[in-house]
This record gives sequence, structure tokens and C-alpha cells, in this order.
Amino acid sequence: MPLHEKTDEIRRLISSFETESGKFYPLKLSLLFVTQDGTSFNRPFMKPNHAIMLWQYYGTLGGDGALLKFQNDLVSSDLKWGIRGAALSCYGLLEGEGLDLFLRMAQRAGSLFDEDEATLLQIRATSEIIENEKKRLDLAKPTVTSNNNPLAVWLNYLIFHLSMTNPGRERSQQIEPDPFSLSLIALERLYVERRITKSDRSTMSADNLNFKVAVSFPGDRRSFVSTVVDKLRPALPADSIFYDYDYQAQLSRPNLDIFLQDIYRNRSDLIVIFLCESYTEKQWCGLEWRAIRDLIKSKRDDQLMFVRFDDAPVEGLFSLDGYIDARVHTPEKVADFILERVRLNETSGVT
Repeated sequence: MPLHEKTDEIRRLISSFETESGKFYPLKLSLLFVTQDGTSFNRPFMKPNHAIMLWQYYGTLGGDGALLKFQNDLVSSDLKWGIRGAALSCYGLLEGEGLDLFLRMAQRAGSLFDEDEATLLQIRATSEIIENEKKRLDLAKPTVTSNNNPLAVWLNYLIFHLSMTNPGRERSQQIEPDPFSLSLIALERLYVERRITKSDRSTMSADNLNFKVAVSFPGDRRSFVSTVVDKLRPALPADSIFYDYDYQAQLSRPNLDIFLQDIYRNRSDLIVIFLCESYTEKQWCGLEWRAIRDLIKSKRDDQLMFVRFDDAPVEGLFSLDGYIDARVHTPEKVADFILERVRLNETSGVT
């Protein structure tokens, strides 16, 4: 069963990983690279620990002798750890408190992918090596393999997720953030995308952009908000909507709080705030809300639009403040309301 048919399971896993990530387990995920000359790891493993082979680049098979060696290595190998004689092997190493719980949860998460999707992750993990070897040796046949254990599949997906959202970080020896938090972020992406793909849509530097619409929302409402944003895209120019998933690579920076507050406070014509009980509990929503409250204080009402999922109290808002009720209107209808506000602002010269 492919990802797009597993909505309920993804939602359950998001809830579980959100609960556990809030407990701040001192669990670490590291990548261990092994060649025929040695290993990239030079420290003792913490306890408890668990290592698993993620993928291997065996080498190139360019003749009968190379093929015979490969067959002999394959027969004599303990496949739990991969094929003997591989040129490069990548292992995932988990260390620290929370290990057993994460292993169980990651097994479930890895089972989200069907065989074709797991194969695609393997191809993405080793594609750079294969392309480089083909350029170096025209007649070479690069040989790669990966582990189809659900834990390995999930760790490979986490590395792929990092390569798309934080290019270069997937090559780090120690992976940040912790495995529970990283899994939560990756699952939220899966819930929206329902496929293994790049989600960063930015074409320009956000440092130089003014946005027609910026959205502020808690992560548990991403599915609704993503649908709203997808509805807005055809009606608005490229790079005119500030939606975090469209700028993930650019948001991987120091002092992100200052950068985000500048976007919401100074560089957005219309800010759409999706309010609910969890909005007041999320750290990043709180940072965005400070900029929004300053706009309220400055009486820049034309730049603000509220959408509510419930009646939870929000500091700085009162019963007389108007809003769109997301319990009544579909995401598509909410997008229509937003476009109407954009047109009104353009007509009145609000920027």
C-alpha cells in the first residue's frame, strides 16, 4: 500500500513522535562510513546502542575477475552487516536513552513505504556515487545495495529529508536534531506531500522578497494550510507566498527567529494566522505572534487575517475580532477569502 493510502497511520505516528520528542531523550543518530582502509568513527560507542547497515557501494564490476570476486564475497558475507569487500558502507548508529522506544517507532515508520518507495530511497541515497563512477569509468557497472529492514528504510528517509531541507547536513557524522524530533518533522512532510519528493519550491532568495501572503500556523494544522497554499499558488506570482516548506533550505540559518519576525513584521502584505489551542503552545508560533501583535498595536489591520479552528483564547485577541471559521469553510473556500483580501489590498494600495 503506497504512502497516499496511509493517512491515518501517518497521523498516528505524528502524534506519537510529537509526544516523545517533547521528552527530550538524549538519543543520538550518527552515520558511520566504512571503507577497506578503515572507519570514519574513532570513539567508543555509548550504551545502549544499535547499529544497522543502511547502504553499500560495493564497487564496479568490469570483468570476469571482478564478478567472481563479488560472488565469493557475497557467499561468505553476513548480510546483516552487508557484503564483504564493499568499497564504501554506510551504517546508522543510534546511541543513548530512548533507544528501544525509538527502534519500535522507527520500525513502524519505515513500514509506511512500499517496496517501490523503499527502492526509490535506495536510488537517491547512492545516486551521486553511481553518477561519479560512470563519469570516471565509462564501461563501469557500479554496484550498490541497501537494507530493506524498515528501520534502515526509515533512517534512509531521514537522511533524504535532510538532503532536501538542509543540503550538506546529511553528510555530517552526527545527525541533528535528535531522532525523535527529526522523525516528527519528516512525518509532517510526508503527511503533506504523500510521496518522496523535493518540497522546497523557492526560486529566489527570501532575503530580497516581499510577500503578498504569509501564513502562520501550528504544525498539527499543516494539512489544512498546505491545501490552502496549493489553492493560492496558481493565482499569485512565484515566490509571493511565504510558506515554510517552500523555503526550507533558506530557513536553515542562525538567528532564524529574527529572520522570521522580519518577514512577518516588515515584508508581508497580508499575514494569515491559523489559530487554535495548539497555536499558543508552539514556540515558533509564539515568535511569529510577537511580530503580529506589534502590527495590531500599530493598527495595521489590513495586513492581518484570522482563521480559527476552535474558540481557544489567544493572548491579544478579543471576541470582537473577526475571523474565518475553518470549522465551517473548506480549505478551498478559505483560499478564496484570502485572494479576495489580496485584491482589496492591491486596490487600496496596502503594501
